Amino acid sequence: MKRGIPLNDVQKGDYALRIGDNGLPGRSFIIINEKDVGSVSSEIKSGKMALALPVIGFNQKLSGGIQGEIEREILEREDVQPQDFKMEKMPECGVSGRLRRALAPIMNFRFKTKPDDKAIVRFRFMLHKGSYATVVLREFMKPENPVSSGF
Repeated sequence: MKRGIPLNDVQKGDYALRIGDNGLPGRSFIIINEKDVGSVSSEIKSGKMALALPVIGFNQKLSGGIQGEIEREILEREDVQPQDFKMEKMPECGVSGRLRRALAPIMNFRFKTKPDDKAIVRFRFMLHKGSYATVVLREFMKPENPVSSGF
């Protein structure tokens, strides 16, 4: 956000996933080069593709471009290497990594307040497999100044 990078569009070096007829991302992806930016942006707007970010693991390559710079900075700051996710003694616990959509669609979103108590809100929504309801709810419950509160 500080660098003004959009989460709903692509830049050179980003990953983009193809979206299947069921609305779920498939395994098919491309790495964006300069000539792909316009056409992939159109595909994202039409819902046929989505910007993807790597889930770090021993087999997942980082993004290129500005997004890749950010990923490398975070890994360096946290003193983490992708190979750290390979567990020689317990390979079943290792994480190979993969790509995930940068934004998760929220479907069938509804909310309702109690007539006598506006502080109580009931949310109803659906997410695709692998998305977390707690992340969605956090956006509604975070304080006025999230940075100073540690968000």
